[in-house]
Amino acid sequence: MYQDDPLSSRFSMAKLSSELVCRTAARGAWALELPARPILVLHHVTEGSCVLRAGREAVSLYQGDVALVRPNVGHRVDHGDARAKPVLLDRWLEVAREEDGERVLGRGAATARALCGVFRFEHDALAPLLQVLPTVIHAGARAIEARPSFAGALARLRSELHEARPGAGLARRRWLELILIELVRLLADREPAKLAALGATQDAVVARAIAELVHDPARAWDVDTLARTVGVSRATLARRFLEATGAPPMAYRATLRTEHARRLLRETTLSNQQIAHAVGFATVQAFQRAFRRETGATPSAVRAQLRAAHG
Repeated sequence: MYQDDPLSSRFSMAKLSSELVCRTAARGAWALELPARPILVLHHVTEGSCVLRAGREAVSLYQGDVALVRPNVGHRVDHGDARAKPVLLDRWLEVAREEDGERVLGRGAATARALCGVFRFEHDALAPLLQVLPTVIHAGARAIEARPSFAGALARLRSELHEARPGAGLARRRWLELILIELVRLLADREPAKLAALGATQDAVVARAIAELVHDPARAWDVDTLARTVGVSRATLARRFLEATGAPPMAYRATLRTEHARRLLRETTLSNQQIAHAVGFATVQAFQRAFRRETGATPSAVRAQLRAAHG
């Protein structure tokens, strides 16, 4: 049986879900605004061109390009004029007319066609990835064509949109998720250090060390024990881990334990003492201090917030 790699484990822990929001036929002068929300937003231009603006960044997108916008980043997409008055996505979706399965935006000749999808996740298992993501990941058509699995996933997604076959809705969601994985892989190739916090690193020693921490967060890890487990010296592990992730091994462990505790607080009725033991603390007091240091709140307060937010 194959074991999940750390990146796959993180996506599973996060209970990642996807949704295709709309297919858009944009015409004339237009601008669409997407407010900041705790979701990943994907744009794929299938015809023409447009500009994605997020803060001070302006990314030109052409036919075949894909862009992924980090959570909690408000942005807009327009025909190329930053002065164009935007319409809010949600408001537009309520009133937009449809033609051949596309929502029509603006008037006149078509300037772009695009797909928009979103990715949601139920808790903070992806925090190490989200913290290091650039505001926008841009994959140009040429880079995508050089990756057959990436190009193939996009082609299959487009196919499922045009052919009303049984299971098309589920297939679209799965192809969207595969496209997200391809984007993460592309980023890992471009900037390997940024993805090391999820184990998506080319350094096999660091990847194994992270996998050990992910798979057994309750173990009494220290740098010496972790180094022995992965078969290198303490100094070697500390140096390579810092180079790959930008953080020392035990700092990453602290983040991991906090994430695991948050999940248990939300999804179980375990007491603080039981959670403390589950994430590797000898006493509930030590757990509460560490948790507050990482999150700025007590476990009980976070549990109440999480329960309120998720029903």
